[in-house]
Amino acid sequence: MSGVVNKIRGGLKTILWHRHSRVEAENDNISESGLEDALRRSFTLVEHYPDDQRGESALVLTFVEGKPVHVVLSPREGLCYLITV
Repeated sequence: MSGVVNKIRGGLKTILWHRHSRVEAENDNISESGLEDALRRSFTLVEHYPDDQRGESALVLTFVEGKPVHVVLSPREGLCYLITV
């Protein structure tokens, strides 16, 4: 599973948000910049979905202002799609 962690780390320089993830973050009072900074600092892999129909993805846990936040990311070459929060 370290392969997907490395792919995510490599893609966090550019994070592309799906509309759904923006709505969910806003509903939970989580700022985009706060979440992106938290992911770049640290995250823990919770589940790996190598065969997701939209492409490989993973559920990760990070902390934003001390609050746990679960995020689904789909790493690609040089970027990550943020699927949901």
